Amino acid sequence: VVPTDAVAGPRTVDTSQDTLVIDPVALNITNRVASGSSLSGSELNFKGGLLLQGTLQGSGEIAGRLVIWQTGQMVGHFRVLGDVYLLGHLGGVIDGLDASTSLECQGTVFVASSGVSTGTLIAHRLRMYDGATLQGPFKTLRSHQTLPVLHRR
Repeated sequence: VVPTDAVAGPRTVDTSQDTLVIDPVALNITNRVASGSSLSGSELNFKGGLLLQGTLQGSGEIAGRLVIWQTGQMVGHFRVLGDVYLLGHLGGVIDGLDASTSLECQGTVFVASSGVSTGTLIAHRLRMYDGATLQGPFKTLRSHQTLPVLHRR
């Protein structure tokens, strides 16, 4: 593939691999659970998205984008009103299925090569990168469907 640029002339584009670049500032993420930190509870709410570098356990809603960093782990039932970038771990088990974890996403779930999901993913779209691990179920929502209501436990 050789696209042309009117100023510089022909240029070569390497399409051999996809790259996922995450910039929490550019994504307007205002909340963070730092690496080594743990937060748990029910009805947790984050307005302005969340950068998860530590552990989040329980249930709640994230209004904005969710980035689960390589060191991050999410366990429980959460709804995301935006896109999800999974570079870490969704679910509390290492190998197999975690039936106690589900993530409902209004946007697109991006699963990076380091991302592992053992919980249930429900989203409008899924984009997996080479090396990503999806062990739990995934359900695609059609554009006419709305997100199911979180079940309180």
